[in-house]
Amino acid sequence: MNLYLIRHSIAENASLNKKDFERELTEEGKLVIKNAAEAWRKYISKFDVVFTSPLKRAVQTSEIVSSVIQKNPNIIIENNLGPGSRTSDLIEILNSTEAKDIAVIGHQPDLSIHIINLCGKGNFNFVFPPAAIAKIEFENSIKYGKGRLIFLIPAIVQS
Repeated sequence: MNLYLIRHSIAENASLNKKDFERELTEEGKLVIKNAAEAWRKYISKFDVVFTSPLKRAVQTSEIVSSVIQKNPNIIIENNLGPGSRTSDLIEILNSTEAKDIAVIGHQPDLSIHIINLCGKGNFNFVFPPAAIAKIEFENSIKYGKGRLIFLIPAIVQS
């Protein structure tokens, strides 16, 4: 099984005028994730399903990624993938599907914590920037410490 963890793209700054749940991708964020997904097609042939956090910026990211990678987008909004998601919930979600190539759109620091929990023991120290993707392979079902981190690719942001 191949698990692709994707951090949502560049979003609006937090403000008192908008709830965190409603923060959207910026125009730059939309362009960055579209370009990133097009580059990922060199390494990823398909996603069977895309699970996404319910926050607007994550849903927008999933829609853009799916439109580039999937012929027939299959996006599932999963409340347990919002900020503060637990690896145990992620494992339960992933093992409930028979899909072999699964993308998960989420947030930081959750995605880094998931990688640490899924790929080994001990401490890792890495950056997981907006619009980045990590691929983790599993031989069978997804379990703590049984994944193998294949790559972590940051998006290229033009300045």
